Parts: sequence; structure tokens; C-alpha cells
Amino acid sequence: MIKYGKNYVAKKVVEAINEENKTITYRAIEGDVLKECKSFKVIIQSIPKGEATWVCWTIEYEKRNKNIPHPIKLLEFVIHLSEELDDHLVQA
Repeated sequence: MIKYGKNYVAKKVVEAINEENKTITYRAIEGDVLKECKSFKVIIQSIPKGEATWVCWTIEYEKRNKNIPHPIKLLEFVIHLSEELDDHLVQA
């Protein structure tokens, strides 16, 4: 991932897979994101809607202190990643 013009790295583990709710939960265990956050999780849920499928991203984090900005650039990355994935799936 790129943040502020530099590489921004996070090592993650799969914390949970819930097949009934169609969710995968990732938790950061190392990397740049943990320099700014005490904890950081991403939950991705697949939601069937007729012939389409929606994807819901939930980001849970706790900042190390109130002076650290919210990870808005990470949200931009998620949007970009979602758009690229959508383009790929449409072309497949």
C-alpha cells in the first residue's frame, strides 16, 4: 500500500472466517499501521444482492493518542482496491 508517497506496510493474520455471515476478519500484527494504532482490524463481508454481490468493508482501530489523525488515506486505498477488483471481475 502507498501512503503519503511512500510504501506503507502491514503484516496481518486471519482472525476469523464466518461462512454463515460471509465475513473474513483480518488483524494487523506488525507494520506501519501499528505505529499509529494500538489495534487495527479489517472485516470484509460479501452480501449477495440478486445477481450481484456487494462487499462491505469495516475498519476497526484504536489510535495511540488523540493527536494521531484518522486513517483517511487507508480508506482511499480500500476504495481504490475495490474499484480494481470490480474492474477485474467484470472483465473475467
